[in-house]
Amino acid sequence: MDIKAYIESKNKLNIYDLTNDRKFKMEFPLKNCQTHYSIDEITANPFSENELFIFALDSTNLNNSFFNKMSTLNNILLFVVHDEDFKVGSYEIIKSLISHGYKKVETSNYDEFVTFIYDITDYKDNPDWLNNENWANPDLWEK
Repeated sequence: MDIKAYIESKNKLNIYDLTNDRKFKMEFPLKNCQTHYSIDEITANPFSENELFIFALDSTNLNNSFFNKMSTLNNILLFVVHDEDFKVGSYEIIKSLISHGYKKVETSNYDEFVTFIYDITDYKDNPDWLNNENWANPDLWEK
């Protein structure tokens, strides 16, 4: 997935830097966007497809209160810092994020963060068999 193109496809960006590390804003097209430093400032329209919430955080921010707050949002992009806690417990952190519906995204140019995305519009991939050629084809019913 091309993260820059994904970000540019959204009309409204909401950036929350919980790490005070502004490097990610320079790498991605976020330089001129307003940044918030607390998730308590979130005001969201949970049904907006063109609104993106971007969070830069470390592994200590990934707790139940964070996930409870995020449960009302539609499109979320997480940049999780490669800190010492992440390196030690990366498997558990990744497992927790996947269990909350996030997908890990490979970013080629930026190695200081691990990127995850939650987008309700592509939350579930359609399986190959789910198409009109494999079912709902009356010619194949008698086979």
